[in-house]
Amino acid sequence: MIRALGILVFLAFALALHPNAEAEAKEIEKGLSRGSVLLSWFKDAEMDFQLLRSLGADVAGGGAAGEIFVTAKGITDGNPASWSAAFLALGERLEADGNARLERGHKVSAMESLLRAASYYRAAEYYGDPSAPETAQTGMKCRDVFMKGMQLAAWKTEGVLIPFGKENDFLPGYFLTPAKGSGKRKTLIAQSGFDGTAEEMYFAVGKAALERGYNVLLFEGPGQTGKRRFHPDSSFVPDCAPALRAVVDFALARPEVHPAKIALYGASFGGYFALSGAVGEPRLGAVIANSPLIDAQEHFFAGMGPHFVSMFQNQDLTAEEIRAMPEEELPAKYKFSLLSLCVRYGKPSVKETLDVMRDFRLREDQLRSLNIPALGLVSEAEGTVPLAQAKRFAELAQKAALHIFTEESGANIHCQLDNMPLSWAVALDWLDEQFR
Repeated sequence: MIRALGILVFLAFALALHPNAEAEAKEIEKGLSRGSVLLSWFKDAEMDFQLLRSLGADVAGGGAAGEIFVTAKGITDGNPASWSAAFLALGERLEADGNARLERGHKVSAMESLLRAASYYRAAEYYGDPSAPETAQTGMKCRDVFMKGMQLAAWKTEGVLIPFGKENDFLPGYFLTPAKGSGKRKTLIAQSGFDGTAEEMYFAVGKAALERGYNVLLFEGPGQTGKRRFHPDSSFVPDCAPALRAVVDFALARPEVHPAKIALYGASFGGYFALSGAVGEPRLGAVIANSPLIDAQEHFFAGMGPHFVSMFQNQDLTAEEIRAMPEEELPAKYKFSLLSLCVRYGKPSVKETLDVMRDFRLREDQLRSLNIPALGLVSEAEGTVPLAQAKRFAELAQKAALHIFTEESGANIHCQLDNMPLSWAVALDWLDEQFR
């Protein structure tokens, strides 16, 4: 039976009915923000950002603005199911288009359509029920169509399952190499964050690295979206060193990889994953954190505000209770967010999820032990907490550099989705200089 008090308290927050709601909202935005660029297409702030996220992949061939905006017209504001249905339909349309063009021998056009289809399947997967088989099926469509498109690209692409942990366990990903030339090359290992995918990381940094002569190894660690497609019970772990060791072992076994020129890139929450793994992996030559997140609980709490934190620390709500709540008591967008939290962290309730976040923190001694070149990227409009954590990282890591993107740069939202070419230039030029 659902606890009525929990519902009422939650709704009081969710609908901004508590006495200091307006003031608290301003404090939350100051502490943690997606950035200063707003489309204002949707009233729902998260959905508006997700639209920007899809548009950000455009520059690397992961979308087309016209297709995305036409699709957005058919989405009900704040309704996750309508978002998933709309982008799933768009993905299916582009997949069919790519297949038809391939049958007629138009390989470049087919590749372009198939890669956009993969990106749209990723967008549909984002708002799917995190525990539903249908969501994993959409994710597998993303993987399959991405592979089909990449077989037509200028790079050599291999879908990989990296051995890890117990028998039959693995980390899924892709190994990509420039088609021209041979011998051992510098290699960029890249992973996404809370809800991104390896396919998305191709558009986010992989293609840019390939164009600069890097091998690219994209992988998904415990709890990440692509890993959960194969292993639905997988959840985040605070110590990412064991997973990264398996990935580096895999990379070093490849004849194309120069053993002294391996770098790691983590995007969004992947910034924490990358730094957590890098402090225990001496074989890396460099690490890039975009952004350098060193305390997950502090970061997340900044985005919720004290009222929300206090509510769930004093009145718990389980995942099963959340699922059972009718729409009129808990709007779908809040249900989706809370369930995603519980599922990703592998906990049965919101309170336990918030509690376990405290383990996702890098200690001062760990950061001081990081003795390889390390670059942090953060946008100044992301809020006081991300900026403070980025600066703390830069102060403690032995060979750290920090680049703060300003509003004038046009790269002023989370992970620089509004100006990916500048983000690539800053990160990959810095990496080139480390490997000279």
